[in-house]
Amino acid sequence: MSVKRLWLLRPFIVSGLVLLSACGQGGFEVLAPLPAAQIDALGVDAPLKTVHFRDKDGEGLLVLSRTDGQATDEETAEDVDKVVLIATLYGRTTADEPFKSRWQIDNETTCAGLDLDVGFYPDVTEVSDLNNDGVAELTIASHAFCGGGIDPHAIMVELREGQAYYAIEGQSLVSVPGDGSYGGERKDSPSLTNAPKVLRDHLEAVWSKVYKRPWSHIDGGDDNAAQ
Repeated sequence: MSVKRLWLLRPFIVSGLVLLSACGQGGFEVLAPLPAAQIDALGVDAPLKTVHFRDKDGEGLLVLSRTDGQATDEETAEDVDKVVLIATLYGRTTADEPFKSRWQIDNETTCAGLDLDVGFYPDVTEVSDLNNDGVAELTIASHAFCGGGIDPHAIMVELREGQAYYAIEGQSLVSVPGDGSYGGERKDSPSLTNAPKVLRDHLEAVWSKVYKRPWSHIDGGDDNAAQ
C-alpha cells in the first residue's frame, strides 16, 4: 500500500481507535493499587483497605479507614470510647484530575468501660459489576461490639451502585457448646426487595459468610493491610 493511500485512510484509522477507546472506558475493571503517596494526598491516615477501579462513571477509589477517639455520653456526661468506621468513594473522570469525594459512609460506635470491638470485614468488602451494566457495585461489610460477655455483634452489609443503596443489618449468630445458639436476627432495607436478583443474591451470600463467624474471630481474619 502506498504512503498516499495510508494518508487517505488515516482519518478512518484514528476514528476507529477513538471508538475502541470509548468502548473500553465504558466497561468495568479493577486497576492496580495507587501509590501510597496518592492515598496520603487524600488526607487518609493509615487506610485499612483501598480498591482502585474504573467503570462508566470514570476512575474510582474505595477507601476504608477508622478513627478512634473519645465522646461525651449524653445521659451521664462521662467520657466514652468512640470508633468511627469510614468508607469513602473518591472519583475522577481523567487521570490528570485530582480525586474528589463522591460519597462517604460513617458508622459510629461508642462504648463506656466495656469491651469494644469494631472493624470491617475486608475479605468480603469489594468492588464488582455483577449485572454487567458498567456501573460498579461497592460492597461494604462491618461489625461492632460493646459489651462484657459473649454477646452478638452488630453486623452491617451495605451495597451501593450509583445512587442506589441496599443493606442487611442484624446480629451475628453466637453458638455456645451446651447452651445452644442465639442472635442471628436481621433486617433488610426496603430497597433490597426490588433490587435486581443478582444483587440480592450477592448480599445474601455476603451475609451468610459473616454472620456465623465465631465470636473470637469476628473480624474474619482482618489483616488491616491496604490492598
